[in-house]
Amino acid sequence: MLYLTVMLLFLLFAAVAMTVNEGLWSNTIALFNILLAGILAIFAGVPFGNFLLAQSGKPAELAWYFVFAGIWGTFALSVTVMHLATKAASDVRMRFVPLLDKIAGPLMGILVAVMLTSFTAYTLERVPIKAGEWSFGDASEWQQTTFKYARAPFRGVLKSFVQGEKADHPFLGS
Repeated sequence: MLYLTVMLLFLLFAAVAMTVNEGLWSNTIALFNILLAGILAIFAGVPFGNFLLAQSGKPAELAWYFVFAGIWGTFALSVTVMHLATKAASDVRMRFVPLLDKIAGPLMGILVAVMLTSFTAYTLERVPIKAGEWSFGDASEWQQTTFKYARAPFRGVLKSFVQGEKADHPFLGS
């Protein structure tokens, strides 16, 4: 569990480093893409993973592999397609007041990093940890707290999107 927590913190800092120098417009578009791709990945990736499991003929104990791959495959594909679509649609960068762009751009970049890390924590907690492959039993208190707070932003967006219904449904049929 220590490695997963360190990976989440590394992802957060790497994403901040990659987005902090982008402008307000680029980071806002990236946030929009991550949120929509994450929601799409949860609701389309789980059935896709279950479909892959059924097609492979593997035992149900391996369902979490397929569901996790389905979610992340759907996320990667949808965020790439949305990035290309928004890049083509927004050919000219929107210009803001320089002071606003200088202050709000990095803040929006931090928000992008938080949402990407939150999506990662949410999927880790909902699929392999709920499947019993990893557990919080051997995790220290700060690791459990890190996961709890890391998954909260995306979980809140997801619950708002579906009005609280099915946001925490079991992905693996348990």
